[in-house]
Amino acid sequence: MLITILFGSMVCFLQHAEAAESEEEKSARNHWSYQPLIKADVPTEGQGWARNGIDRFITRRHKEAGIMPANEATPNVLARRIFFDVLGLPPSPEEVSKLVNGFDESEYKQIVDQLLASPHFGEQWARYWLDVARFAESAGFEQDFDRDDAWRYRDFVTRTFNEDIPYDKFVRLQIAGDLLQPDKADSIIATGFIVAGVENLIQSRKEFVRDRYDKIDDMVSATATGLLGMTVACARCHDHKFDPILQRDYYRFAAAFAKTVSTNRDIKNDKSNIKVFCASEVPDGRIRMVVVSEPHRKNLPSVLAQVNFLDRGNTESPGEVMRPGFPRILLNGKDDSKWTKDNPGRVALANWITDTDDGAGQLLARVMVNRIWYKYFGRGIVATTSDFGTRGDRPTHPQLLDWLAGELIRNEWSLKHIHKLILMSATYRQGYFKNKSSLTANQKDPENLLLWHREPKRLGAESIRDNLLSVSGRLDRRLYGQGPGTLDFNSPRRTLYLRAKRARLVPLLQLFDASDTLQGIGNRQSTTTATQGLAILNDPFVDECIQEFVKRIAGGKPKNNQLIIEEGFLHAVGRRPTGLEKEICLEILKPGTGESRHDFCQMLFCLNEFIYVE
Repeated sequence: MLITILFGSMVCFLQHAEAAESEEEKSARNHWSYQPLIKADVPTEGQGWARNGIDRFITRRHKEAGIMPANEATPNVLARRIFFDVLGLPPSPEEVSKLVNGFDESEYKQIVDQLLASPHFGEQWARYWLDVARFAESAGFEQDFDRDDAWRYRDFVTRTFNEDIPYDKFVRLQIAGDLLQPDKADSIIATGFIVAGVENLIQSRKEFVRDRYDKIDDMVSATATGLLGMTVACARCHDHKFDPILQRDYYRFAAAFAKTVSTNRDIKNDKSNIKVFCASEVPDGRIRMVVVSEPHRKNLPSVLAQVNFLDRGNTESPGEVMRPGFPRILLNGKDDSKWTKDNPGRVALANWITDTDDGAGQLLARVMVNRIWYKYFGRGIVATTSDFGTRGDRPTHPQLLDWLAGELIRNEWSLKHIHKLILMSATYRQGYFKNKSSLTANQKDPENLLLWHREPKRLGAESIRDNLLSVSGRLDRRLYGQGPGTLDFNSPRRTLYLRAKRARLVPLLQLFDASDTLQGIGNRQSTTTATQGLAILNDPFVDECIQEFVKRIAGGKPKNNQLIIEEGFLHAVGRRPTGLEKEICLEILKPGTGESRHDFCQMLFCLNEFIYVE
């Protein structure tokens, strides 16, 4: 009798929970990110200025606000901007010199196509994705054990962007590549995304179960926030306070990873065997405690590979076993079984998250095109790139955002198509210096939310280091890692190939706001501090680059100071010096000593122009 009463009470409770969920869904149904993509026609405004659909959407907002866009940037400024944005590297003096007299539309298009086809494109944009994926080559926690085979995921991402693999395929492989294509090495390597976060590899019996749920929580957070801009992980202990995500939604989402663990596998690649760090499903349905420091210990505890509903997130209060499912607000009235029936949890998740008809595919597209926009303009159409919920910012140009997302889907999820649209637009090509109507525009839109001129944008930490190497002539442009990243900060390889070790972050990179790799990052901070300037003045790595730069512009054949100044400016900031700058620099170089040349080169590296694009 007691069991019957308890069972009846539980059923009533669950029915009440579902009813409450439906009420929350109704109240949140109008939030913009949960709506289908707006099918808006491209506006007709912008004749004489607009170069593609992006500009016409931007022009409509300009017209409504009564403002005018800025003039196009000068050719050398635009060249420097596009090289750093697309490749993360500066143009050579020869490339800058070609553009001094300007270029027509066909020549500009040719430059865009060449840069998008460059293998260094993948290196630049992989760096951004690795922030979202919280990628590192160590496990974190006190011991911070190395992941010697994690580097293959970094190279996989680089190849993916270079080859323009459809974004929906890229997402599916990262979530469930080992299950979808178990015979393909790249598909298995791709799952490094799921397990890239921190993991405690010296577990105790007391904390074993808690550590397991923490690891699942990391997978949930990286997937939901990184791919969908949804803070699902906030519902681990209670219903989400602001968004229509129930605690049950969280545990249904988490159940997709119930059998997933990180592992080092030997797999076949072409004719050889390679080791990879990746995600895998436990073969016998049990999760075992991990003690890496004592790998031969026996009789370690294990638990069933399942996710229980935890009362208030407490692992000591497990409730019902949850089946894989997805937030009801994104199910569009469909039942989970469309994706979960006869599919493992991660396969179901991969199929649902890329389904543009009934699943989360339209939101997936929105989030990705917004991330690309953010990297080009320094601010996303949605400023909170990893939070499209009710506490995130609303889009400044909602119709443009949805048009771009639709363009991504309509063009077979080609990311390079979105890159090219942005790069070819007049909006992207605007200059920082304003026109006669700028005073009015500045009064009406002081934050430049309507994109009526270009905002100066500082290089990321990795691009600053790569710029130092490139300008000094030290940069090793070989592609891909071919092994674990190096801990030698003086290495001439691009910063992408330095080892990302969580307990040994690089001070110079941290000064310029590099990611700490502890969680996925959509928006990096961009700070300005006195220590940054002091580092450029005193850091040994920077000084070594200065010495090599001196040799590059003043070594070899005897050169007069005028020529040294010309070459120095062209290499360092992509332009020729002004008359006043020549006078100042001639005074610095007047002694004709090695020290004076060192001072001249150091001065160039300390210019704002060296680390700011504009």
